[in-house]
Amino acid sequence: MNARALALALLLGVPTTSPAQNESAHEIVSRAIRAYVDLDFDLAATLLRRALSKELSDSDRVQALTYLGAAEHYRARPDSARAAFRRLRLLAPGFQLDTLVFPPEVTDAFAAVQLAVSDTLSQPPAVAVAVPPPPPPPPPAPSAPPAAKPDTSGRPPLRARAQRRIMAAGGGIVASIRAHSEGGGLPSASGTVLGLAASARLGRFGLGFQYLEGSLDSRDLVEGAAALQFVPTPWLTLHAGPHVRRYETSFGSGAERWAWWQVGARAEAPMVGRVHGHAMLWQGLGLSVNVPPGSGTARGGEIGATIVMSEGSPFRFGIAYRFDHASVQGASRSETVNAVIVTAGVR
Repeated sequence: MNARALALALLLGVPTTSPAQNESAHEIVSRAIRAYVDLDFDLAATLLRRALSKELSDSDRVQALTYLGAAEHYRARPDSARAAFRRLRLLAPGFQLDTLVFPPEVTDAFAAVQLAVSDTLSQPPAVAVAVPPPPPPPPPAPSAPPAAKPDTSGRPPLRARAQRRIMAAGGGIVASIRAHSEGGGLPSASGTVLGLAASARLGRFGLGFQYLEGSLDSRDLVEGAAALQFVPTPWLTLHAGPHVRRYETSFGSGAERWAWWQVGARAEAPMVGRVHGHAMLWQGLGLSVNVPPGSGTARGGEIGATIVMSEGSPFRFGIAYRFDHASVQGASRSETVNAVIVTAGVR
């Protein structure tokens, strides 16, 4: 704005600041939380730091530090996350993160900072030691170029948008499976199979894959599944995708295939220490069987626990019990599969 326009604006009483400059610290915190919920952690961290530089009520400051620590954790900046959680611990010593909002990895990081701060505060004060005066300050640096005009569009800067990372996980599977058939079909069988699982997520959406192969007494098993995932909150994942189970026997009747579309939800919650529990339920749609041809329904679920090897470590070890039941319409034929699954991998 040139001098003439500025003088005219002052005479007419026209405000010379943008709406973003008039935004209160409380409104900035609210906008940052919306960005965090939308998994835009870069924008959330930028807005929260801006709000913390302003005058805030104690409740707003606690909320801002909470979400700043979580956002920095997901930006893979553990030092910044610990610094935010330390400020939060000193501001509100009895405060605890809501486990229905923040996942175990965030609450564990906050608990570690709480413990470290408590240990520091319990130590005796250090003895003062005379220190020689500091050297004279260096000469002033050349003046910095004028700051760029702030972006009031509400979108994260281009560099921040480019830094959004793909979160990946993978590992090996050892499963003890028992398949029980009723109303005809293959005889019951059990055995141990091996497999792999992998997933990748960008923002709220992800893809997951699983593959199992092995021998169950009189039949060979090959099983595969793929799922499109949606993450409405950090502790809840919705998924949908195909699931195929194929048996190969020596009876001469050919391969038997059970296939359906699986739709379900998985919830996670902290249990004790570094142990996190999960539960999953799903419903099968469009079940089809090829020998003999038929269609029906399927449903199942899983319950288990995952152990994080150490704070900040990507390695995970898990154990779960999985079950499913499929039945063919118009026939008395059904199959129930129970499995104890052990996984080891990285996240």
